[in-house]
Amino acid sequence: MEDVSQKIRKDILQSSYESGACHIGSALSCVDILVTLFYKTLQKDDVFLFGKASGVATYYAILADKGHFPKNKLSYYLKNYPLASTEVPGIVHSFGSVGHGLSVACGMALGDRSRNVYVLLSDGDCQEGSTYEAVLFAHHHKLNNLYVIIDNNGLQACGATQDILQLDNAFEFMKKSLKNIAVIDTVKGKGVDFMENDYTWHYKNLTESQLKKALTQI
Repeated sequence: MEDVSQKIRKDILQSSYESGACHIGSALSCVDILVTLFYKTLQKDDVFLFGKASGVATYYAILADKGHFPKNKLSYYLKNYPLASTEVPGIVHSFGSVGHGLSVACGMALGDRSRNVYVLLSDGDCQEGSTYEAVLFAHHHKLNNLYVIIDNNGLQACGATQDILQLDNAFEFMKKSLKNIAVIDTVKGKGVDFMENDYTWHYKNLTESQLKKALTQI
């Protein structure tokens, strides 16, 4: 899967540059997670929700690679829909602010228990009260067909997660309450040395010279 991940990372960088999109660090941190899901795990009737909000370039790049729309449309969709939108072929639910993903996933999992529902959250999602309510709801209704994945890259828009809100207890609570949950430690900006572990790449845009340098590192 490493070759696929490298391909997706290059597509993220190129399309982000062409569209003037930011959230590049967030996109690069979840590449390996989504590649594993879409190329090894998800079955035909499974549902995937990109609840993480920031970093949707990864999702779009994978959808293009899997033929949901022509690759030359990738930059167009990223420019016009910088957060997950059903206007993009292959997206089943639109998302904006963090904190909504798990609630929607719970509703879909409850509505049809015959299918598996996967949702990707960020560490920022775990600071939202709506996420905790959704955890309690999932536990109460025994949603064993719900799979929760947390991209724990340790950085948010304004700094390190631990400096904004400590989440250790939150993760323990979620692990005890949800049957299927994975908290995956990732690297924000993975694969590009000047982006890795730098929270400012949550909002920065690539210059042409930075794009060339980044592409040589993937």
